[in-house]
Amino acid sequence: MKIAIEGMDGVGKTTIAKQLAKRNNFRYVGNAIHKLFGIEDRESEIYKFFQAKEDEIFLHSGNDILRAWLCSLGNIYTATKNEDIVVDRHILSNFQQNGTRENVEIFQTLVKLIGVPDISIILYASPEVRLKRIYDRDNNDKDLSDINIRTDEYKKMIKFAEKFNMPYFIIDTEEKSISEIVSEIEKKVNIKKRREFENEER
Repeated sequence: MKIAIEGMDGVGKTTIAKQLAKRNNFRYVGNAIHKLFGIEDRESEIYKFFQAKEDEIFLHSGNDILRAWLCSLGNIYTATKNEDIVVDRHILSNFQQNGTRENVEIFQTLVKLIGVPDISIILYASPEVRLKRIYDRDNNDKDLSDINIRTDEYKKMIKFAEKFNMPYFIIDTEEKSISEIVSEIEKKVNIKKRREFENEER
């Protein structure tokens, strides 16, 4: 089973994805591009070099096609994993950040080739709440200077999910604890029952 945790920066995707994976004995997958190339040691020189190049592409290149393809490599990596995983950011977050009229064919091709997650959870919080969460986490976070963090582009993700018949649901995270959000996901996804069904199919 592949569960994708989606949403805009600052909504809490990483924390929730890790907790969900831990509580249900799933593998957590974050920074999928780094995992694809086996670059996971944050203190290594190659990691720092790769991260600097990644930041250059995402923050300064202005090339939506290149950004979309780079993120798509991570999407493809997770799609090839034949195990129970919780993905921190997948195709909906990729499209929200990088999708345009000029590169929409990239995403159409991606869905055609690798399919979609079994379920996508879109975590919602207003721009004001997300900014506060990022500031509280790290008041030097580069995301604080990103003008896109102040936008509310959830409709873009929802429209994409519905266009490609992706199973999804939305959780408003603003008045809920991490534990409450994870419990709500577990209940709605019905992980235990889905696993039993998949095991029977195998």
